[in-house]
Amino acid sequence: MHTRKFNRHENMKEVTRTVILLLIRKSVIHENEELTNMLYGLFDGYDYTDAIMAIAKGIDNNSDEYRLLDAVCHEIKKYSEGVTAI
Repeated sequence: MHTRKFNRHENMKEVTRTVILLLIRKSVIHENEELTNMLYGLFDGYDYTDAIMAIAKGIDNNSDEYRLLDAVCHEIKKYSEGVTAI
């Protein structure tokens, strides 16, 4: 699987980082280790948005978790390709 990379430091705003951390703590998501790992991967500049949304199909579309996942994924899709410096 090819995963697009982006420069998190140049693109990701504090509000996006805060929402990702909130999502990681949500029980529905916290119970899914794969989804949790992909959300953490966003902090490293790996674009897992397609895989995240595929998993999110199993979450109620009207739930806060789904809406936040959808918003974060749409935001990250806008980021240009690049690499996060470590």
